[in-house]
Amino acid sequence: MLNLFQHLLSVPPLPASPTSFWRESDLIVASRGATGDKFRMPIIFDSIYLAASVVGAPYTLFKMLTSERHRSGLYQRFGMVSERTSKKPGIWIHGASVGEVITAKSIIEKIDQEFPEWETFISTSTNTGYSVAKQNFSDKPVFYFPVDLSWITKKVLRRVKPSCILLIELEIWPNFLVSVYEKNIPLIIVNGRISNKSFKTYQIISRISEAFYNSLTNKMNIYCARTELDAQRFCSLGIPSEQVFVTGTMKYDNIPTHIDENSKNELANLFHIKDNDLVLIGGSTHEGEEEILLRVFERLNKTYSNLRLIIAPRHIERTRDISRLIEKMGFVPLLKTEIEKSVYKWRNTNKEVILIDTVGDLGKIYSLSNFVFVGKSLVPFGGQNMMEPAGLGKPVFFGPHVFNFKEEVDLLLRNEAARLVETEDELWGSIEFFIKNPEAAKEMGLRAQEVVNGKRGATERNMEIIRKILESKSS
Repeated sequence: MLNLFQHLLSVPPLPASPTSFWRESDLIVASRGATGDKFRMPIIFDSIYLAASVVGAPYTLFKMLTSERHRSGLYQRFGMVSERTSKKPGIWIHGASVGEVITAKSIIEKIDQEFPEWETFISTSTNTGYSVAKQNFSDKPVFYFPVDLSWITKKVLRRVKPSCILLIELEIWPNFLVSVYEKNIPLIIVNGRISNKSFKTYQIISRISEAFYNSLTNKMNIYCARTELDAQRFCSLGIPSEQVFVTGTMKYDNIPTHIDENSKNELANLFHIKDNDLVLIGGSTHEGEEEILLRVFERLNKTYSNLRLIIAPRHIERTRDISRLIEKMGFVPLLKTEIEKSVYKWRNTNKEVILIDTVGDLGKIYSLSNFVFVGKSLVPFGGQNMMEPAGLGKPVFFGPHVFNFKEEVDLLLRNEAARLVETEDELWGSIEFFIKNPEAAKEMGLRAQEVVNGKRGATERNMEIIRKILESKSS
């Protein structure tokens, strides 16, 4: 139940799935019996959410008081968003977090270019997603997605007045879906994926709620699936096959394969990186991984004194703790924001570790690297996006815990375009191997880049479908 309360009060779900509560839903099914009796869904889910809020209140209130991340956007989450006053028809585009927001970028640009008579606006569920959305879409309304209480979802729909809603991947909250259906608004899912657990969840909810089933199978909805398996699962939920399309994943279309040389040189100068330096970057690291990286760096630095380390944690609010860890292990932490203010006097020693405490810069920073370790993977949290450094042709390493990126990992490993490391020693050994064998590192990076280029094109396939819908509503 804690996951639902965390959604209500802006705490990211654990795990990050809007359906994780329904592992307990067999109790509800049992209480209803096999008849699938129909009742008003909003009352049911509002009651569940509110009950969960009571159970989870102490933990969540503590997190809100101690972490800005957990209280960001609270007013907007409870429906206090600005009213849209434009006379243009509006497209509400939702991406849960950073990855989905970045994925949406190419399709938003195409919609803006081809349909200037429409207004696009963006919502997201996390503070990092919000920051990236504001950076990438500074000329557009950006707000936090509402909590899934029926009166709040209806209020937000009244205020932003969308003529069409586009969800990136699969961010289906039951009350929101029903509210959209009741307002007769077409819903388009792009990059649609549905795990086996989510599939079973939606099956359960459909059995106990006719309102949810009707909303899910609404004839105006369109589902653009990433794979044939995802498409089969959508159809198995009762969605007519003529509303389901396999278009692939757009994430590859948004991955840069080069960074402007001027931008790269500016960063190199900012960080005092010389031409003969070797740069190891730990990207999107999680607690426990920074210590591993620092030990690996310490071992390698004894032999390769020109090796530099840059750490970019997944959550920048951990910066203070990581700084203390860096100092404790005998190194000097250099925060990017402090470097930018020119308040640090460089010592030019191999003890300096650059710590990224800003959001939205990692893609450019990867361009400086010779080797990239992608985090949340040596600890059991599912991994992070390893395709971003792969697209830049960098040798990429990650740990065994990459269950959230199974497709990407399989693709890279199948093409010998990345290296999976099980332990700290394997990470150290793999990096040293590529330091000693720069041609092998270059070849692996080029294979990774080829993998990314070979998967492009989904954005245009999705646009073919979106184009028809917008044209029909414009006529």
